[in-house]
Amino acid sequence: MDWQDEYERKKITVNQVFEQHLTGNQKIYTGGLHVPTTIINALIDRVATGALTGIDLFGNWMNGDITFAGLDVTPEQFRYHTYFAGPNERTGFANGSRCVAHIPVHFSDTNRMLEEVGLDYAVVQMTPPDAQGNCNIGPLGFEQGALRGAKHIIAQINPRLPRVFGDSHNYHVSTIDAFVMQEELLEDVQVPAPTPEEAKVAEFIVNRVNDGDTIQLGIGGIINAIAAGLESKQHLGCFTEMFSDAFVELQQKGVIDNSRKNFMPGVSVAGYSTGTQRLYDFIHENPSMYYTSYETVCNPALIAKNDNLVSVNTAVSIDLTGQVCAESIGARQYSASGGQFDFVRGVKNSKGGRGFIAVTSVAHTKNGPVSKIVPTLAPGSAITSLRNDVHFIATEYGVVDLRWADIPTRAQRLISIAHPDFRDELTYEAKKLGFLY
Repeated sequence: MDWQDEYERKKITVNQVFEQHLTGNQKIYTGGLHVPTTIINALIDRVATGALTGIDLFGNWMNGDITFAGLDVTPEQFRYHTYFAGPNERTGFANGSRCVAHIPVHFSDTNRMLEEVGLDYAVVQMTPPDAQGNCNIGPLGFEQGALRGAKHIIAQINPRLPRVFGDSHNYHVSTIDAFVMQEELLEDVQVPAPTPEEAKVAEFIVNRVNDGDTIQLGIGGIINAIAAGLESKQHLGCFTEMFSDAFVELQQKGVIDNSRKNFMPGVSVAGYSTGTQRLYDFIHENPSMYYTSYETVCNPALIAKNDNLVSVNTAVSIDLTGQVCAESIGARQYSASGGQFDFVRGVKNSKGGRGFIAVTSVAHTKNGPVSKIVPTLAPGSAITSLRNDVHFIATEYGVVDLRWADIPTRAQRLISIAHPDFRDELTYEAKKLGFLY
């Protein structure tokens, strides 16, 4: 039997997925970002009516109209284990849903986790097969572990998913148990224009980037402002967990050409992509892009092989000793650690590396502005990056170097880049805590 016949034979409907495969008392992986929304919503509907029970679902940042907020079930009936929260997961957290639970894990460990949790099924989106019968998982670096570890694989075939070059992204028709034909829109992430404060933070960082550096960036207003500022640079390289729209302009203009990278030169190396259709069109079958699993791109030892790496991450709050919380608001989970700790550790050991935690100095809340530089982190806050590892902290008031600095020096430096309205209070609290004398 050739692969075309096998492909046709394995095609099933959404209803048949639940009649033949997802029948209950199972551990199921359903991906993240570009997820098989049709199948997931059908699963949640069946859980809500009691037709399906005993489901442990694993995934992250589910896009689309998926919601867990109104799901009135016990954790024994259904639990969604997520390792990175997006809007849909946050809705579940905020509504006190008992069925949405966070797994603390570094991106570098996600594939190992998914391989070891004992998955029965991996249900993921893939591209239609190519001429050799290979389907492609698209720009996702956290699915490989699930696909290795699951007993069975169901692919929802979506022709909109970009096919990418990478180290472990093609899966032959013969290795997949069933196919569901379903075209879906991809996650569309629009980032607002940078604020003046974000632009100033970016300016401080851009001034510390040299021609020939390799960069890691995420997403957001500060990142877009950094990308705009980097257009004056030459021969930059890319080694990043996330390849976003911010990189597309730089690569199309030749600013990023990967010509001076000493590790994996000649291509932009990334773990995943989410953004606009422009991004998806750019990465589709683009030989200048190379996607790897998180085991590679978020491995601190491999990150460190990139000389002159510039890594930029953000935070929710930073205490006066340099501890960074980037994922929770007090005890309430907001996102996840992602690859921040991996890159903070990796850039620390990069020859000529510079790691930045970049934030605007205040958060604007319904109760007024709140300083992001705080005496101590709020009770229950997750410590995403250790104070032992952080290097530069940047706000719109400047950049300070915390590496090898003692606690009093750190406190003084961080207060100097806090918003002026909070500096006296921070100084007072620092003295009470014994950080300053």
